Amino acid sequence: MKRIITFFSLTFLLICPLLQGPLFAGEDLKGLLSEKYKEEKDICKVVKQAIKDGLNAKDVTRDSIQMGHDACLVIRCGIEAKGNLGQIINGALEAGTTTDVCSRCAVDAGADPNDVHPYTQEFPAPNPIPMPEQPAKVISPSSF
Repeated sequence: MKRIITFFSLTFLLICPLLQGPLFAGEDLKGLLSEKYKEEKDICKVVKQAIKDGLNAKDVTRDSIQMGHDACLVIRCGIEAKGNLGQIINGALEAGTTTDVCSRCAVDAGADPNDVHPYTQEFPAPNPIPMPEQPAKVISPSSF
């Protein structure tokens, strides 16, 4: 009986850290980016290296912007590192960057505007309010 309890206890202790990994993956990436930034002191180099190392461009972009770095700089560096354009823009949008800033920064970094547009298009404008066919009559203030 002691063996069974010991076996399950050890199994539980070994499995718990494995289950927590995916839960704290975002914090690990922020910690990793923060450590690299402390070493390099240049967020552009950190973003480029992280993307070249195979980290998800969306997560790197989102976390870098959420850490307080300039959104336009992070987008530009991600594009210069040959990161996936859609992931970079989606990461910036998740971090709270507006679509006009994302598109302007991506185009300034050298991305083709036609490639940027599908990721930054907003909802279509609603139909305009129909106007009456006859022009409105002018009301004189003296008739009040």
